Amino acid sequence: MIRNYFKTAIRNILKHKGYSIINIAGLAIGLAIFSLAATLFKFQMSFNQFHRDADRIYSIVQVVPSGTAGERHSAIAGAPMRNLLRNEFQEIEDATRWIPTNRAVVRQERNTFYAEEGTILLVDSNFLTFFSFEMLAGDPETALSESNSVVLSESTARRYFGSVNAMGRKLTIWKDPEFVVKAVARDAPLNSSLKFDMLISLNTFDWETNWSIKGATFVRLAKNTPPHHLEQKFPAFIEKHLSDSPVSPKKIYLLALRDLNLKSYGIRSYWPKEIPEIVYLTFVIGIIMLLAVCFNFTNLATAGYFMRAKEVGVRKVIGASRRQLMWQFFGESVLLSLIAFPAAIVLKEIMQPLFVYLAAPELSHAGSEVWSNPLMMLALLGVTIIVGILAGSYPSIFLSRLEPVKTLRENLPTSKKAVRMRQTLIVLQLITAIFSVLVTLMAFNQYNYLLKFDVGYEMDRVLAVALGTNYTRSSLRPLKEALSRHPDISAVSSAVWVPGLWGSERRVVPEGAAGKEAWRMNTYGIDYGFIELFEMEIVQGRSFSRKFADSGSYIINQTAADRLSWDNPIGEKLTIRGKTGVIIGVVKDFHFKNLLEEIYPTVLFLEPSYLNYLYIKLSDAPVARILNFVENRWHIFSPDMPFEYSMLRDRYGKDLLLGIKKWSGLAGLISVFIIIFSCLGLFGLASYTTQKRTKEIGIRKAHGASMANIVRLILTDFLKLIALAMIIAWPFFYFLDLILVQDIFAYSAETGVAFYFFAGLLVLITGLLAVLLQTIKAARANPIEALRYE
Repeated sequence: MIRNYFKTAIRNILKHKGYSIINIAGLAIGLAIFSLAATLFKFQMSFNQFHRDADRIYSIVQVVPSGTAGERHSAIAGAPMRNLLRNEFQEIEDATRWIPTNRAVVRQERNTFYAEEGTILLVDSNFLTFFSFEMLAGDPETALSESNSVVLSESTARRYFGSVNAMGRKLTIWKDPEFVVKAVARDAPLNSSLKFDMLISLNTFDWETNWSIKGATFVRLAKNTPPHHLEQKFPAFIEKHLSDSPVSPKKIYLLALRDLNLKSYGIRSYWPKEIPEIVYLTFVIGIIMLLAVCFNFTNLATAGYFMRAKEVGVRKVIGASRRQLMWQFFGESVLLSLIAFPAAIVLKEIMQPLFVYLAAPELSHAGSEVWSNPLMMLALLGVTIIVGILAGSYPSIFLSRLEPVKTLRENLPTSKKAVRMRQTLIVLQLITAIFSVLVTLMAFNQYNYLLKFDVGYEMDRVLAVALGTNYTRSSLRPLKEALSRHPDISAVSSAVWVPGLWGSERRVVPEGAAGKEAWRMNTYGIDYGFIELFEMEIVQGRSFSRKFADSGSYIINQTAADRLSWDNPIGEKLTIRGKTGVIIGVVKDFHFKNLLEEIYPTVLFLEPSYLNYLYIKLSDAPVARILNFVENRWHIFSPDMPFEYSMLRDRYGKDLLLGIKKWSGLAGLISVFIIIFSCLGLFGLASYTTQKRTKEIGIRKAHGASMANIVRLILTDFLKLIALAMIIAWPFFYFLDLILVQDIFAYSAETGVAFYFFAGLLVLITGLLAVLLQTIKAARANPIEALRYE
């Protein structure tokens, strides 16, 4: 029996090659895209689970006050917090810290390297036993126990020493004494929130009582200790140890290590995190793609049931039961999906580089452990079989119910329920198509909006050159004067970090305010001429000037003045880290941070000693010509340091907006496939409709109806379906756009009415073209052929 089912299925697949190829290709594409989206989603959900005690490790998060503006959630705590917690609570089995460093210069004999910000971590001696990073050399118990000990990652050891055999080798970091390599760790997994190039023992520094030194603090709870039991004790802990502190938090809570990637968005922290809405939406789009394929499969199978109706009648006459017929058609459906499975695997491998580039560039070097997981392949096979069953369920049930007498007389049932079912599937396909087009348009619109957004400073033709570390204003003066002599360089300045990625935040106390009324504000250390180079607008007071003694002066932004309720801030005083200064100016609001965040109260001050970037304003002359001059002067000024630079505009687009642009491309690519499948569904329904109405069309033509009249008659029914899909899809997307975009972006572009009409028009035109192919064919048919049996 099974052998007969299989033979019949193969025969029918080969007999109806067109439908079979469309279904197999559709299923393969849908499964491939769904597989990639599901793999990415699984990867994002697996963060930090490789640690041995991941289920018991938590980050300490503080809710800190910020004047009258509310509160900020921060996973950054003072250095003494670790020992206070460990000594206070028996529920805490152990605790550790890691403190990221600024950009550093690393020297290995005659070679000089840059270590970017956050790649060197200062950690406690128990860091390697607290977390579960794999060691290639050295003892994790003792590697960080001594002062001036350093642990290298595998890739860093190869970069500095040419191999992982680096034990006992020495490095000079910053200008400190030499550090000795005591261990080499394998590079952190891709799904780790904690990544490092170097670990330096905190025993090197005497910071145990210094609250101004900030780091991430993690605790490991004792077994069988619910986190909320410990959180209930935190208010008493704050009252006992932190109530008199000017940095006393309003609240402390625990954030699970496994949740750092997706549940820490909006929390100030040192680790990277994903926007959870984008991760979930990518997975949802993969599911929508799979549903579109199922709808398409079902519609095409339903459209072709006329070709199988007599077969059903004959089988029932010779004794086939309904159950046997259902197994036959279910088998064909599952067989089609199983044929599509290997094609889906091949397509997945072909599409993977593009998908990774668009959705997850950090996985571009991912190995088989991410994309070729055997369990994932088995899960995809299971999904394939389920898709085959679901996609073929309606045709199987419908065809098996046909009465043999009616099928043999070609008097097939056309119940309202059956018609309504097919129309519902088509409307669902059209809704997914319109929705996906709107998502794509929304994403590209947001990208273009942010690309042209007024960030409050001019970044065009600005060259950013990476300095060594901690240059002073006086040490940079010879280089700046040499560069300023070039006729195509209009201005030169420097600063601590790069606009667009600046994330510093400090406690600021306005004059006359009690310690509890301190504010959390962004603080930016700059040099003379910085404001003028970036063409930032001073709205009150003046800029920093060498004509005045401005080393103790501050400039605030408009938001800071508004939050502090100062109509005229000039002359008011602020205290930052114990240093009191006078406000000499107010600058128009600007964005030195990610545009996903709103403008925050900001203070600019003259930084004397920690200038890490040089900024050069160029004329309209060719950049290459000026670059040669800048590089030449750089090597004269600092012959042992590499010359690294970037154009600020390019960096802005790459670091802040490239992710949005790529995700827009991914949504657009999937939208194209969904539209194609929707058109195929309409094509199938049109085929079914024209076959069902063949005699009606013949009678109308016999009575003089023109081809245009026939086409208009049939198209009207489909226009109603497309209009219904628009009516449903538009408000659904409107609320999604209203909630999702405004939740993700601090500044969002308006999605005008034109977007809705364009999406509807695109689906309308492509859908009607698919219908016209069948409709015109039916309208041109000879009415005699349709009426010959009447």
